[in-house]
Amino acid sequence: MPVNKVNIRLVVGVMTGTSIDGIDAALVRLEGKGLKLRPSLLRLISRSLGPLADPLRAAAIQQPMTAGQFARLAYDFGRLHAEVIDELVGSSSQPDLIVVHGQTVFHDPPCSWQLINPAPIEHRFSCPVISDLRQADLAAGGQGAPITPLADWIMFRVEESARAIVNLGGFINVTMLPRVGKRDQGTRSITESQAMIRGFDLCPCNQLLDFIAREGFREDYDEGGKQASTGVVRDELVTELFEHFRGLVTGGTRSLGTGDEATPWVHDHLGVCPAADLAASAIEAIARFLAGSIDEFASKEYPIDEIILAGGGTRNRTLFKAIQKQTNRRVLLSDDCGIPSAAREAMAMAILGALWSDGIPITLEQVTGRETQTSTREKTSLSPKLPDHVVG
Repeated sequence: MPVNKVNIRLVVGVMTGTSIDGIDAALVRLEGKGLKLRPSLLRLISRSLGPLADPLRAAAIQQPMTAGQFARLAYDFGRLHAEVIDELVGSSSQPDLIVVHGQTVFHDPPCSWQLINPAPIEHRFSCPVISDLRQADLAAGGQGAPITPLADWIMFRVEESARAIVNLGGFINVTMLPRVGKRDQGTRSITESQAMIRGFDLCPCNQLLDFIAREGFREDYDEGGKQASTGVVRDELVTELFEHFRGLVTGGTRSLGTGDEATPWVHDHLGVCPAADLAASAIEAIARFLAGSIDEFASKEYPIDEIILAGGGTRNRTLFKAIQKQTNRRVLLSDDCGIPSAAREAMAMAILGALWSDGIPITLEQVTGRETQTSTREKTSLSPKLPDHVVG
């Protein structure tokens, strides 16, 4: 039976993570509506932030800037997005929707700033542009994060196994997905299955590892974890950092952000022990804390069969091997599930934007702690479409 073209949309999702190491843009074909969306990746490109990386990082570590500098940075960042999206879509059909996350330069609920000026994107493309997806959740008393669990449910849920979807980004965030019964693929338990989704921020990851690389190796990042692989894991450092991670989430689930990067731990020890030992010990602490947190969840709520890793940290082979060593669960890359690791967050943005357009709240109250949704339409800021005669 031919697919009804009315139910097919081309949506662009763009993500720059807290690691501030690049910009990922995905062109996604979405079939269906609402919670029955079926996504497929048509194209992904990843590009450097170029000269914008340093000022974005400066903003994220709370270095003072003038209002004019912030305004220029937001505008230039929007223009970079427009250029990357233009390259992404090329001569193919123009997108029906563009969804951009912006750069998180501050996060301390109820305040969070995903810096970007979407006007250059709106000017170049004749379609709606959605940005600043976290604000409605924050206004409703939520943490604004993690924001991807519902998109993860659409991309990764399967009948055979319960999965932990782990984003090895600037911070680690985890989505727990229950096994999906056969009836859930139809109309019965979409809501029941959705109610079992859990998600939480866990601990710093690339924020910490990249900081060690910059301070200790004078490199932007430890490519492949090669430097860390030469280091010695020091139990006293692992224990100290592990306890720091535990303190971040003590008192209930909260989202992590500004001030949670664990950089003071690096300052305390760098110079006293080799940077390679710091990197190796940090990786060990991250792997232990992740595996232990999944074990704790599985003992309280429902068994987890597989751990699916995505995000920039998957390129760190030392980290990947440490996670495998710490768990007896099957560890896969999201690539093994048909979602390229580098594409997962950009695809999630595209899916969340489409859900919003379909009148579906994009965050889950059991994840972010927001109030129960009272409207059928999430009040995420939808950037106004410019008049047709003005748009590119």
